[in-house]
Amino acid sequence: MHNGKIGNWHDCRKSVEDLIDHVHYPHREGTTDSEALFLVALSKGLIHDPIRALQSTLRDVTKIMERHNADEPMRISCALTNGREMWAFRFSSDDQSPSMYYGSPHTRAGENQLHAITTIASEPSDSDAAHWFKVEERNGVHWTERGLEHFEISI
Repeated sequence: MHNGKIGNWHDCRKSVEDLIDHVHYPHREGTTDSEALFLVALSKGLIHDPIRALQSTLRDVTKIMERHNADEPMRISCALTNGREMWAFRFSSDDQSPSMYYGSPHTRAGENQLHAITTIASEPSDSDAAHWFKVEERNGVHWTERGLEHFEISI
């Protein structure tokens, strides 16, 4: 899931796509910055170390935007999973990334699990603030069945 944009995408697109390695580039089907970001992160080791891969991706895209004198910000709120763990990232070049929350709202999902997080969303889906927690700007969360860890995003 990705909510956001790479500023001045039309100017930066080719340079960002050049970061996609030859293994992952054949899977590029669309023209969106979301797909490009994901493939760049895969190229940088997303499978083995999602936090480091996404930080490296954001660092390189920021440099590309600077080289192209982008006057629009990069704004990223994204989440990904490998089926056992979840990572969520919130970052922007102007400290105004789209909002992101995590929690366990009252849903039909099983609530018997230890440390159950059932939802990562851009906005709370109900008005009960007791089960919603905001991911702060330039921060992320990593959820496993053992619990939730917070981390800062540094580029």
